[in-house]
Amino acid sequence: MTVSLTGGRSGGTRIAFRIARRMAGQSRGRSALIALLVAIPVLGLVGITTVVASNEATPAERAVLELGATEARISIVTVPTADFSQDPLDDRFFRYGYAEDAEQSLNAVPVSAESLFPFDTRLLSIRSTDVVAETKDGLGSFPAVQGQPWDPAFAGKWDVTAGTAPTADDEIMVTAATLDRLGAGIGGTATLTAPNAGSFTIVGTISSSSLDDDAVAFYGLPGAFDGILPGASDWMTQWYLPDTPLSWSQVEELNPHGVSVLSRSVLLDPPPAGSVSFDSGGSSPDFLVIFIALLGGFALFEVALLAGAAFTVGARTQQRTLATLASVGGDRRMLFRVMSFGGVILGSVGAVVGTLLGLGGAWIFLGVWAHGNASRYPGFHVDLVSLLVIAAFAVLAGWCAAAVPARAAGRIDVLAALRGAQRPPRVRRRRPVVAVVLLIVGASITVIGGLVQLAAYGTIYRGGQSAVGVSLIIAGPVLMQIGAVFLAPGILRRAAEVASRWGPGARLSTRDVARNPGRSGPALAAIMSCVFVATFVMSLQASLEINSTRTYTYTAPLNTAVVSLNVFEEEPAFEYVVQSTGPEVAAALDASFPSGQARLLSSVEQPFPGFTAPGEATDGAAVAPALPYPRIDPAALCPTDADRTGSGAQEFPADIRCPTPYYLDVANGARDDHIWVGDVDDLAAILGMPVSAQSRQTLAAGGAVSTYDEYLADDRIRLDWLTALNTSEEPTRSLTLAGSVQKPEHPLPYAIFMLPSTADAVGLDYRPTVAVSSLDAPPTVAELDQAQAALAAVSQDMSLTVEAGPDAYGATWSWALLALTAIIALVTATITIGLGRADGHRDSAVLRSLGASPWVRRAFGFWQAVVVVGLGSLIGVLLGLMPSLALSLTRDALGVSILPFAPPWLQLTLMVLALPALVAVGAALTAGGKRTGFSNRAVVD
Repeated sequence: MTVSLTGGRSGGTRIAFRIARRMAGQSRGRSALIALLVAIPVLGLVGITTVVASNEATPAERAVLELGATEARISIVTVPTADFSQDPLDDRFFRYGYAEDAEQSLNAVPVSAESLFPFDTRLLSIRSTDVVAETKDGLGSFPAVQGQPWDPAFAGKWDVTAGTAPTADDEIMVTAATLDRLGAGIGGTATLTAPNAGSFTIVGTISSSSLDDDAVAFYGLPGAFDGILPGASDWMTQWYLPDTPLSWSQVEELNPHGVSVLSRSVLLDPPPAGSVSFDSGGSSPDFLVIFIALLGGFALFEVALLAGAAFTVGARTQQRTLATLASVGGDRRMLFRVMSFGGVILGSVGAVVGTLLGLGGAWIFLGVWAHGNASRYPGFHVDLVSLLVIAAFAVLAGWCAAAVPARAAGRIDVLAALRGAQRPPRVRRRRPVVAVVLLIVGASITVIGGLVQLAAYGTIYRGGQSAVGVSLIIAGPVLMQIGAVFLAPGILRRAAEVASRWGPGARLSTRDVARNPGRSGPALAAIMSCVFVATFVMSLQASLEINSTRTYTYTAPLNTAVVSLNVFEEEPAFEYVVQSTGPEVAAALDASFPSGQARLLSSVEQPFPGFTAPGEATDGAAVAPALPYPRIDPAALCPTDADRTGSGAQEFPADIRCPTPYYLDVANGARDDHIWVGDVDDLAAILGMPVSAQSRQTLAAGGAVSTYDEYLADDRIRLDWLTALNTSEEPTRSLTLAGSVQKPEHPLPYAIFMLPSTADAVGLDYRPTVAVSSLDAPPTVAELDQAQAALAAVSQDMSLTVEAGPDAYGATWSWALLALTAIIALVTATITIGLGRADGHRDSAVLRSLGASPWVRRAFGFWQAVVVVGLGSLIGVLLGLMPSLALSLTRDALGVSILPFAPPWLQLTLMVLALPALVAVGAALTAGGKRTGFSNRAVVD
């Protein structure tokens, strides 16, 4: 009796699914391996999307974070204004104007919070300030809250963790970390030196939902720290309504009083969309979504390759089963369904396992990384849509991984498979041609994507990030990887020809790799894809770090302590005044930082933007004195197009129209005087490096040294005396000095430097304005507290900053990614080499039966890993650099790359050289084994 396995469509599908399920259950090890390969990227993607979703608070969570258990928060932000309006969901965003036809209130002063509600309405006040407290090592500046944060109505926003609430002005609460910083306990004393000096008894600890566990903060009754009661400072005070709900209509009634409101009822039930038009300027997450999709696509592509290798080997080991199925009536379509359904089943299992592990990993990550700060991750949020999309792509990746061997299974030679014969692989001439075409097309698409990005950031059309450009940059490398997979057999054959010269072990292993592309090709492709993803992420991280470093504003060389002598004084007038306490400040720095030597830097006066120093009155008008400014050479600033305009274009001198970097802007303000005077050691402190011989010669000859090329024209530096900035007026005086350039490592706010003798000769008035101390290493918290205490003894108005530079996360992430890639590559190589050994166990048995020594067998495994992992790593690195190279084409208005091409070459070199060596050594050590026999020897037709 003949059993038909084709039947109807639904019946055949059910039979194929049942057979695929049973075959997966029979090969549990390989099935678990394939499911794990699918689960790994699903785990990562689910974890990332869950963490990103958990970063956004729901309305209910935001109500707790912002309001605690109170009903509303009101802030007096302006005088009563008829056209005042606010964002319903964010009281920080509001707008108002003074249109001529608007009906304005006659009240020119802000209202008081109490006047807005009935007299019996309960109000809680919160006012923030800063305090200077004595720590166990010195002084420190910390945030402080005055009000009633311990009130039960603030539960969720502030929570008492120990002790009791203050009942007197000399009692305070602190965070738990503050106790360690002060070296005190509950019941101890905290001594404050500013804003008002006094001693306070610590009666308890409190936690804040917006602070980390290690944050230091102080909490006291209204006016406890600065003596200012809420009623006298409504501008700075936030008022909370514990028992009075406010609807949106009530909020709109309060707005004309100059009041901005955050209401719990409005947060939970906002006005209908479109009824209120208000743009808070929030940023779009498209950029992040695009790059998550980018990494996810690359990861799932790797899954398809690696799982494809497992399915290919499985199909080879299951040839007898498939041949038996074909011999009893299974047609080509049935065989394809059986194999492809195996991919769907294992892809679904991997998607479920990866999703569960990803959710668990995200939960652990949120608990550890939040550091007790509830505002960082307000809750555990699962993005169901993203999870379904990821799971669907995981199942699709499993199906794609099984599709190629499934197609090959449909062309199985039943008689040859039943008697164990294996045909040698046929070399198809079309594959290299298709591979080259895919490589060229992929590279072209990648470059086009970079050009689209360039156009998106162009001078005229600055649309920002282009989804089309990023999509092309995704598609191009994927096509190139597919081309590399098609080209892999030819590459392996060439590698075998080269490596065969290194002894019998190398010759046997490389020939085996070349003659069995069905198992070695997918293994090479899997390693290539793994290294590709790591290379791209490493390069992207390095580019982002360089970009952030380039835009970072250095105030001094790295690890330099800086104290400005410019202090803002409210009395007798609102102005900056240079204090004459420079020697005392320098002594304080020397006492606090033994590794440094403090120096006083002198500069020539330059007024702050918007301010001019009044001179003698002429006909009742104040005359500003003429002050010297260094002249920027337009040809140096705009070497190719002196008429180009853009954001940041400087109007002084009048013939400069290029976007001007911040460090060249004469109106940049703060303490950035542009002409500095001192000795050679002062210049070394400014530059953060030794003074060059050329600079020494220039200074000795009565010239000036510039830190930027733009101030030098024909080896001369020009100074113009002007009475105002941003005008085209003729200077009242001009002179030129011999000049040279010595650039610091980073742009610094020091433009021109000269000796005191030169400054005296040209009639410049200079005075000490900054104290600096170059340190050997970043200071400790104890040293900073000690320095702050020493400076406070000199003046309460001075602040200390230490230049720490931008966050150097690129190298850290690159090493971490290298370690992660090494682990993944080791697992991948172990899997692929193990699959190869399982598929080639007959060849290994032949070697053993012929008396091959353990050394030859170990050399066989060593060279097999070198060829597969080495070529996969090299190709992966080369292709992984393509997206970064394409992204580097993007330019800003100054013509500087948005994402510069700066791969971490050291880590990439180790990936190409050390990773294959490590895998090869492991393969060699595990290549030996017990002698095993075999039967039913394969016959090669």
